[in-house]
Amino acid sequence: MIESNSQYQALARKYRPQCFEDVVGQEHVINTLINSIEQNRIHHAYLLTGTRGIGKTTIARIIAKCLECENGISAHPHMDGSEKCSNCISIQNGVFPDVIEIDGASQTKVDDTRALLENTQYPPMQGRFKIYIIDEVHMLSNSSFNALLKTLEEPPAYVKFILATTDPHKIPTTVLSRCLKFQLKALTIEQIAYQIDNICKKEGIALENEASYLLARAAKGSMRDALSLCDQALALGNGNITKDTVLSMLSTAGDSFVVQILELLKTNSQTDLATVLDNIRAISPNYKNLLDDLVTAFHDLALYQMMGNRNSLRIYSLDNAILDNYAKSFTAEAVQLYYQICLAGIEECKNAPDQSTAFEMAVLRLLAFSAQKKKIG
Repeated sequence: MIESNSQYQALARKYRPQCFEDVVGQEHVINTLINSIEQNRIHHAYLLTGTRGIGKTTIARIIAKCLECENGISAHPHMDGSEKCSNCISIQNGVFPDVIEIDGASQTKVDDTRALLENTQYPPMQGRFKIYIIDEVHMLSNSSFNALLKTLEEPPAYVKFILATTDPHKIPTTVLSRCLKFQLKALTIEQIAYQIDNICKKEGIALENEASYLLARAAKGSMRDALSLCDQALALGNGNITKDTVLSMLSTAGDSFVVQILELLKTNSQTDLATVLDNIRAISPNYKNLLDDLVTAFHDLALYQMMGNRNSLRIYSLDNAILDNYAKSFTAEAVQLYYQICLAGIEECKNAPDQSTAFEMAVLRLLAFSAQKKKIG
């Protein structure tokens, strides 16, 4: 069990990567950055894009450490051992004066941007460079982008920009053209589960194998979300993470309900609708999430019918055994129809009296459009 500690630090913060070697699943970006830094080919502006929680701001801080390390510009800044670098530690703690982090979502006004750019004329106080990390840069106004453009095009030699965004399409092409762009990938379920396992071993946390997979799947590609869910599961499980705890926390029953509904739709099914709905109501799940799971299931079935077992590509969320069983039970046309029905059910969750109504109507619609009349009990 995890030890009690009044200074407990959230797992997502405690295990935030502090060097390139710690970053999970972004080898295509990390290798390029390491090579460019080692060869001293340092661009004046970088743009990191990708979904939330996959390491954009983390990589931006690591780049800053690489450029500001007391031991020289290096892709492997000194953070551990006897030679601790005070610059790197200050950047890690967010107190280094020449690394300025800005939240684009809260500083959208052009006056904010102009005040920021006025400071670029002053050289760095302590480091080699003055580094501006602008998170959610797509939130800046058009006027702010126009103000930023000239400085971004010809900044002083000691100024570097590292921009991060979840929505690069909202950034003007004139800004994009002046940056080195790196697209970060959403992490796979296997990568996240492996990292959860490693962290739990380091922390001495009892973890059931299936629980890490469930947490990784619920994180939807985000390592930060996965570790936040781990903290939540630890609190609920009194220091342990079990499958039942995670299922209870996520208000679901894993793939079991998805399988039961797929059974309902099979030709000559003996599954009873009333029993399935009663089983679902018994745990009061998040019905919208359950519809999300059904959409994912029909998406996977459609792919599996077309492509078969492709484990090496990691393109399926459901277990291959489930997909192999039910891909043979439905026509491709039926799977497409079921997918659309579940999508409509998700949309109806916004307007229905409650989510359970929208979910049950979606299930009834699935049955109404299935090939066989089902037993309703």
